[in-house]
Amino acid sequence: MVKSLVLALLLGSASLAANAGQTLEGSPDDGLTATVSRSEPNLIRIEGRKIRRIQGVEGEFQVNPDKDSGVAYVKPTSDKSFLSLFVADDAGRHWKLNLKVADVPAETIVIRDRSRLRQETKAFAADESRNTAIRRVLMALARDAEPEDMTARDTLEIVPLWNEARFVLVRTLDGTLLGEKYQLTNVSKTRMVIDERELYRRGVLAVMVESLELEPGEATQVMVVLEGRDG
Repeated sequence: MVKSLVLALLLGSASLAANAGQTLEGSPDDGLTATVSRSEPNLIRIEGRKIRRIQGVEGEFQVNPDKDSGVAYVKPTSDKSFLSLFVADDAGRHWKLNLKVADVPAETIVIRDRSRLRQETKAFAADESRNTAIRRVLMALARDAEPEDMTARDTLEIVPLWNEARFVLVRTLDGTLLGEKYQLTNVSKTRMVIDERELYRRGVLAVMVESLELEPGEATQVMVVLEGRDG
């Protein structure tokens, strides 16, 4: 589970850093600069919005809109090395594009609102902080540690689980998140294979099992992190 959380974090970071074609980040007040192909249609799209129209000097370019997807294909039609275009989106904003025309293959230009990027970055930072907090509680449970901002309590409470298992709550951590540590013992006469998904219940954020396979009589530690009482 800890590895899964780390992987999710890395994937989230990669999605923010991904760059499809030429991504132009700015606001409608900015002049955004990009390069387009002289001989091939170039795709222009606005992230999260649809293009309504593209305006510029008549005769310098050709536009083929795709109304279903909200993108547009622009191809220069003059021998000029520079184009200025105004792209209007379905939110009523106008984006100014300063385009350098070059002998290159068709380009994809993605216009991205800088304010949207800031919102996504904040959301990612919040997710990163939450995942870090979850991992911290899991590690504290595994090491029998007591974080300064949490209260630990040792207990011996038998919790009904499966007929083949004895499931005992041995420690709790109480804070912004809740942590529970269990000892799971195979009381059957056959080998037991544990699926972490079977230990999830309402409010559970993460489960970590030290050993997923138990021979008869063997035991393992199970760490569970839940939403806090105010979560």
